[in-house]
Amino acid sequence: METEDFLRVINEFDFIRDDIIEIKGQLRLTKSEAKMISRAIVTVEEARNILVELFPRIESLDIEVREDLEAELMDVE
Repeated sequence: METEDFLRVINEFDFIRDDIIEIKGQLRLTKSEAKMISRAIVTVEEARNILVELFPRIESLDIEVREDLEAELMDVE
């Protein structure tokens, strides 16, 4: 796998989070609905953060890919 494959996954999480936030802002939600959407946003962010931490540490990846990921993802968190 290439560094770009992993970065694409991280970027997809960003797009999903942004889309959920946009939907939340466009709808009139009950307090319960707003709370659930906010929880979904936090969950997406948590999953993204887990992958940002995990990807550069996957031992089966070539060392070059791991080093590239570490450099690229250092500022992403």
